[in-house]
Amino acid sequence: MTNRGPRTNRRRELAELAGQLGGIFTAAAARDLGLGSGALAHHTRTGTVERVGRGVYRLAGFPPSENDRLVAVAAALGDGAVASHETALKLYGVSDVAPSRLHFTMPRGRRYVSNPRPDVQIHTTTSPVPANEIVQHEGFRATSLPRSIVDSARTHTDPEQIIAATREGIRRGLLTERRLRQAAKNAPKRVRDLIESAISEAS
Repeated sequence: MTNRGPRTNRRRELAELAGQLGGIFTAAAARDLGLGSGALAHHTRTGTVERVGRGVYRLAGFPPSENDRLVAVAAALGDGAVASHETALKLYGVSDVAPSRLHFTMPRGRRYVSNPRPDVQIHTTTSPVPANEIVQHEGFRATSLPRSIVDSARTHTDPEQIIAATREGIRRGLLTERRLRQAAKNAPKRVRDLIESAISEAS
């Protein structure tokens, strides 16, 4: 049997890694597998990979998806990055929010991570987002609907959108009053009052 060599092995490993992220991978991940900037430049020229953002690429053969931007930013930010606030809220289709920036939450210890693009807003927390407040999507993670509603309320999303998201989320069985109150228990009084108002209107 012919030994295809380390280069083929590296490409296969990269394909396996990127396959878990909808074909998306970072230059850092490629470098860890022994594929440097020269190799990436070559593969970009030949069409084997496509550059989708600063330091972020997609393998040929993986079609673009509506969440490509989220996958690319999550890959660039690395571990701990969770799509949040209005960006996460929009994923659930329970309101008409149209965020102008992609919102991601990161542990405060990584607050100085390089912002991968100007249309990204990074929010920081003192600790990672708890696992029970995270929903796994293909290639990225997002906050749960209750957490997304509360985070959006914290950052002054239109109250009508908070009410709409609460009403529709309850109607569709995506959240309960108890879970929403639990998510808001440590929020400022302004936010808790808005959540209670939203629950009242949704009842």
